[in-house]
Amino acid sequence: MNALIHNIEALLTNAGCTLVFYETDNLSNIRTDESNATDIVGVVVQPNEIALQIKANSIIEHPILTVEILQQVTPENLLYNQESVLQNLVIVCKTFINKAIASGIFQKITNVTITKIKESKYDANLIGWSIPINWVLIENEVHCVVTSPPEDDYVPAL
Repeated sequence: MNALIHNIEALLTNAGCTLVFYETDNLSNIRTDESNATDIVGVVVQPNEIALQIKANSIIEHPILTVEILQQVTPENLLYNQESVLQNLVIVCKTFINKAIASGIFQKITNVTITKIKESKYDANLIGWSIPINWVLIENEVHCVVTSPPEDDYVPAL
């Protein structure tokens, strides 16, 4: 699971997030207090669900993560200004998803539904979008090893 989280954190940074961290639901509120008004915050929330895939007489765990992409607003801000922030964050969400697809490290990524996060969720008055991540890393396995023959056994073709 660590590889999955590190890859998602890197994708968030590459998509434009300036403060990225992995945290639990409750403690993410404390960590987001460290953000400032210009930060685009990327939170990888510790999974609360794990999908168990039955495959070839074994069970493979797939954590279902949530990624939040957020930015601070002032509560007195006009709705138009907040909508502008939300629209800019949609662009960051789309960039994040595009970079995940282009990375080639995940199995097929299909339609993604994002959910708005209201400023009342975090003490720092952050708004943004929540993205469910149930993507599966592609497992690169080497099934055979190709070696060259030892020097002594080499016989040139005639």
